[in-house]
Amino acid sequence: MIHVITAVHNRYAITEKFVKNLLAQSYKDIHLILVDDGCTDGTADMVLSLMSKTDIIKGDGNLWWGGALHKAFLWVKENLADKKEDFVMFANDDTEFAPDYIEKAVNALKDRPETLLAGWGISRNTGKQIDGAVNFDFATLKTDISGNEYGNCASTRSLFFKVKDFLKIGGFHPILLPHYGSDYEWTIRAVRKYGYTVFCDKNISYLADETTTGDNSYETLTGKKFFAKRSACNPFYRISFIFLATPVKYIFVSVFNQLKRYLKKIGLFFKVLKRN
Repeated sequence: MIHVITAVHNRYAITEKFVKNLLAQSYKDIHLILVDDGCTDGTADMVLSLMSKTDIIKGDGNLWWGGALHKAFLWVKENLADKKEDFVMFANDDTEFAPDYIEKAVNALKDRPETLLAGWGISRNTGKQIDGAVNFDFATLKTDISGNEYGNCASTRSLFFKVKDFLKIGGFHPILLPHYGSDYEWTIRAVRKYGYTVFCDKNISYLADETTTGDNSYETLTGKKFFAKRSACNPFYRISFIFLATPVKYIFVSVFNQLKRYLKKIGLFFKVLKRN
């Protein structure tokens, strides 16, 4: 069995399409764990009507991605501790994949112990690769995803592993990293602390819309958005990520480079604040 974990907040049509995508899979033993983070549009009822093998975890609308996955971890710890060999899939509900996608992923993981399998993410807008096995440079804070078969981290947009791996790696940090960076920190922890491998096969690919995940451009942010949980530029969460995920020998240079980035943008930053 595979337990598919996703979190939703008032995206009825997008979530409906995602569930129908799951129902069309050639791999049929699918259990959906839906974190309903304060939906008011009837999403949970719709999902249950389509896919009765669904467990709903309720949120109050303030979980965000990291908080939602942490609640899912606590649920898995309580309810699936005796199903350690089952598979787990983290998935954004705006991802789209072929009918054999999950079957390919499960088969790829069978002979790969202590592996996190990242889907090969293709932008629905540009056709270019936007996700997969990521090589993260702790000193420069730069990421490389281009064609990597292996990496030192991955996003949780479409990520596969086993229940026993989830229980071993642990939960997320919903206060320190409620949204952006929560996935990289979790996968980096798996690699650094527990020796996991991040693997990606371009034959296991999916489509995604990278514009729906958060605010990540200085040019379009208002002052209020800059410090929001949804902002990839939020300085508190960026520094939190560095201290949680970075090897000790790189922490100083990582913080220094992050501060340099902010100083470089200082003029634009004040313009952003004036928009508030």
